[in-house]
Amino acid sequence: MPRAATETFAARNRGPKPSLPHPAISQRFGTMAAVACFFCTVSANAQNSDAIAESEPEQIEAATEADTDPYADAVPFPRTVQLSDIEFGPAPPPLLAQLGSEPDWTELDFYQHSILREEFEKLLTQVYSAENPSWTDCVQILPDRARILRQSNWPAAGWYELMFRRADNTEPANVARYWTPPFKLRPPIDSAKPLADLHILVDPGHIGGEFARTEGRWYQIGNQNQPVMEGEMSLRVARILERDLALLGARVSLSRERNAPVTPHRPSDLMDEAREYSLRRAKTTNPLLPRSQIEALSYKFFYLNSEIRARTAIVNQQLQPDLALCLHFNAEAWGNPNRPRFKRSNHYHILVNGCYSRDELAEDDHRLEMMLRLLQRVHYYELGMANAMSRSMARETRLPPMAYNTPNARKVGTDPGVWARDLLANRTFLCPVIFFEPYIMNNREVHDRVQEGEYPGLREFNGIFKKNIYQEYADSITTGLVNYFRAQRR
Repeated sequence: MPRAATETFAARNRGPKPSLPHPAISQRFGTMAAVACFFCTVSANAQNSDAIAESEPEQIEAATEADTDPYADAVPFPRTVQLSDIEFGPAPPPLLAQLGSEPDWTELDFYQHSILREEFEKLLTQVYSAENPSWTDCVQILPDRARILRQSNWPAAGWYELMFRRADNTEPANVARYWTPPFKLRPPIDSAKPLADLHILVDPGHIGGEFARTEGRWYQIGNQNQPVMEGEMSLRVARILERDLALLGARVSLSRERNAPVTPHRPSDLMDEAREYSLRRAKTTNPLLPRSQIEALSYKFFYLNSEIRARTAIVNQQLQPDLALCLHFNAEAWGNPNRPRFKRSNHYHILVNGCYSRDELAEDDHRLEMMLRLLQRVHYYELGMANAMSRSMARETRLPPMAYNTPNARKVGTDPGVWARDLLANRTFLCPVIFFEPYIMNNREVHDRVQEGEYPGLREFNGIFKKNIYQEYADSITTGLVNYFRAQRR
């Protein structure tokens, strides 16, 4: 996005920053008091990781969601950077994600000498890269350092150099985080409250209400049936989790409290950004783009980008949770929302962050955000929690796991229901993020269960007695979390 539009949106959306001693922490995190909790000292015995929990993380191994992917149309990136490509004139506007802001590479200064070369390469290759290495144009790995391209469309901007930790360094390593890794939590005083001292963000996906049709997450069969709206369904699950997790000792925050946007912006506010982004993608200076194209993109910017970035600002600057639970319901193409097509399939899957494509890593802010997750070792904790909740979700819902067959996701770990994918929320929330996608909303049984609402006890569906769908969803998460943290906090 051209610099003018980017700076305009960033200035409106970011708000005032707290004053902190270093710009890296000042931009991403909250107050001076929060700095003290960033530096999580890790056992010097960990030779391959500075953030290994009490139970060793599962071995990282190489290995399709219905929501619109906001990065499916990322700007293509030249496959190689040659010295002859370097220009020494004025810098062009950087390549940025939709409504992204120009990256500050000094944010990585706090991670100097914090990670071994072998671990850095393993995470980059086996988790954060698509299965065909997608990082080779923008990252160079040398024996003692990684070189990260600062601006992908202007190599003259140079490289950020991240120094690796020496293998013979036995001093405890410090990793800048605002969240507390599970292994740092003390055993709970009350065994009935295994989630004590844990701050959990519950993020109800989408918006719902009058915006459900705009998002395309709405359908209705006849005037006598209730509409099926993902935003409202996810908020129902969030409120159940808010109650149940609090009873288990957790402090719980919701990213939205009602079926309305968090962002103050509306599509009409984002027309200029949509126009300039379209011009950049089209590589043209012709301002006479079809108005319908600009309006369609401005709506997408509103509900897929501005909304999530507004939540991101609250999560990272104010709430600073220890983990985030992003709640969604899956769906398959249903055609006309007034005469939807039912699907026989019904399944679940859980996502952790990873599998960045080459075009996604070409976006400079996208690349920095990936590096922050890698260097904070978020993956180990995401994978452990996701595996525990996948097991409980399979038992509670009786749903089979879904398997991706597209390049925008890759298999991680051994649980068949857990995959890595790069989504805006699970990249920009700077804590472990577990992203849930159970149920197919346009499956006939799911539709029937939505019509029944939040009933008490059990009701019969296709010969099986089941809880209401919202309680069942919440219980599958709660059980997995309790199992995971009880094991970690012995």
